[in-house]
Amino acid sequence: MNREDALKKIKKCLALSRSAESHEAAAALRQAQKLMEQFNLQEGEIALADVREVRAKAVSNAANLWEVRLAGLVADAFGCEKFAQLEVGYNTAGNWSRSRYYVFVGVDAAADVAAYAFEVLSRQCARDRLAHIGRQPKNCKAITKTARGDAFAKGWVLAVQALVERFGRSAANETLLLQYLESKHPDMASETTRDATRARKTDLGHYMAGHKAGEKAQLHHGMGVNTPQARLA
Repeated sequence: MNREDALKKIKKCLALSRSAESHEAAAALRQAQKLMEQFNLQEGEIALADVREVRAKAVSNAANLWEVRLAGLVADAFGCEKFAQLEVGYNTAGNWSRSRYYVFVGVDAAADVAAYAFEVLSRQCARDRLAHIGRQPKNCKAITKTARGDAFAKGWVLAVQALVERFGRSAANETLLLQYLESKHPDMASETTRDATRARKTDLGHYMAGHKAGEKAQLHHGMGVNTPQARLA
């Protein structure tokens, strides 16, 4: 039995220690304590074993402000922490590529649900954004179209914020997640987001159009521990 197997065994024993059958509960607790001593495991390490990381691919490789906000909204809604991760290297075709991900960190199934919800919402927003850009005049400059698209997406995300149910997370879970990040990712640094609307006279109408489109999005969730389900109606 290795350390990881021991962690799983201890968690099962601790669950059994809450049994109504006193003899079974006592035996399970003794087994858990024995394994903890054998593998030199502390209570904090047992708790951290419940924390999981799940990645969701970003729509863009750039740190777009609207997508960063959406990732933060989803993480907060499902009681998770999140951080961005950039992968660079050669793909299977032998070409240099880069891919951006958002990593959701949560307790038990929360990270799975958050990652799935982000993928669904980000694809929906990106699709609506591109459709809005496509409706701009043909003689409109590319940089202006991008700015208008970003303004639209920011409005879209703000509207979704009012639709996503906020799941309250306990102070214990929040502390646990921060401990996990400090332990597993101590060198994590903040990044600069890209906002094409900055320092530009972007028509408020594009922002309002995005907000109106975002109001039509509905995130339904019926999550099981092993089968997270989320979709946009």
